[in-house]
Amino acid sequence: MQPWHSDNPALSRAFAPVFDERDDADLPIEGALPPGLSGVFMRNGPNPQFEPSPGYAYPFDGTGMVHALYLDGGRARYRNRWVLTAELQEERDAGHRIYNPTFGPPPYANLANTNVLRHAGRIHALYEGGCPYELDDALGTVGANTFQGKLTGAFSAHPKIDPLTGEMLAINYDLMAGTLEYMRLDATGRVDRQVAFASPWPALVHDIGLTATHVVAFVCPLVFDFSRGPAAPGWEPQRGTQVLLVPRDCTDAAQIRWIEAAPFFNWHVANAYADGNVIEAVLPWHDGYGPTSRKRLEMHRLRIDMASGRVDDETLDDQPCEFGRVNDAWLGRRTRFCYAGLRDPRPGETPQPGAFEAFARYDVETNEKTVYRLPAGQTACEPVFAADPAGAGEADGYILSFVHAQDDAGGRFIVLDARDLAAGPVAQVRLPRRVPAGLHGSWMPSPAAIRA
Repeated sequence: MQPWHSDNPALSRAFAPVFDERDDADLPIEGALPPGLSGVFMRNGPNPQFEPSPGYAYPFDGTGMVHALYLDGGRARYRNRWVLTAELQEERDAGHRIYNPTFGPPPYANLANTNVLRHAGRIHALYEGGCPYELDDALGTVGANTFQGKLTGAFSAHPKIDPLTGEMLAINYDLMAGTLEYMRLDATGRVDRQVAFASPWPALVHDIGLTATHVVAFVCPLVFDFSRGPAAPGWEPQRGTQVLLVPRDCTDAAQIRWIEAAPFFNWHVANAYADGNVIEAVLPWHDGYGPTSRKRLEMHRLRIDMASGRVDDETLDDQPCEFGRVNDAWLGRRTRFCYAGLRDPRPGETPQPGAFEAFARYDVETNEKTVYRLPAGQTACEPVFAADPAGAGEADGYILSFVHAQDDAGGRFIVLDARDLAAGPVAQVRLPRRVPAGLHGSWMPSPAAIRA
């Protein structure tokens, strides 16, 4: 792969792409990997092979590359591969870029660059502008997956998997048509619910919350009006935000409910659960979106009263944060703790959106925040929870992340004890080459591990 360089901020520093596909075993480890932590951490993110046009923007663009850290018996192995989509193969055959950034003119590619997760024994690279791509355990691309032909448009990049039923639930969106689609796959990967319905306006729905009875999502007033041209989204707070409530057993659009709320924008939902007629959702909350409208980014708790139609909004923390996660075994149930990437730059450091200087653990019962701040010059992305095989409680586990260190050609992978986040890493795996900042990932316990 021919290296290239760009001065675009979304392609430099922590976001600068890498150009090799590696397989490195028996990596050096500082500290000790937790006993019994066996499996693979996979994380997806933009990593264009061919230099994009000047309109390239984070987080919307860039060919997907999955980075994996395999753990077994106290040993660690690293591997990375591009997701070989049909469009990337076409560009490789041509030897140059063919497809354009999201907010440029067509043609557009399925980038398969946003998330990676395992459901029903299959690993999927996800991108909400196209269908999933299936990967094997070694990150080889198996091919596009349309769920036995049931998926006719794009699939969500952020479905949720119910830890009790094994179902995968998603809200898909079509900006051009102004429609949404509820889709549920059972524990075997078979689509058993698929309901299309109109959106109040063309809007992206990146993530959802899950309760025992409902899927909850937020249609925020970032409006995609294509009459304005390809740079379509505009912030229109006068519309407010519409809370979308879809019964999990929904079979007809008439069963779907909308509740009006004050305007805000969100990318992610850390968790949601129902307490009687009230749904509580904890999420990173923006007071707008765009270069002129976004000023505040905070952790909030919303209480959605399904009986009265009232939505109450509580600020949990006003320090900027994103990529909220919980212990996935508690998704859809009352959780006490959630984790997020935290903006905490030191004096003189220039932050990059999407790369964080710290991790935070929020205790939503006591409003206590625990912080681990990375060393100077280091940033990380999403904190992913891996359960401690010897534990049974919600907090019994570890926070995993790749770390980017400024001016360091090498990379690292850190393991933090979720029960004592501020104590710092219990283990650091040193990587022979840096891993760029990326988007979403998953901890997949064995049998997905490749033996080191």
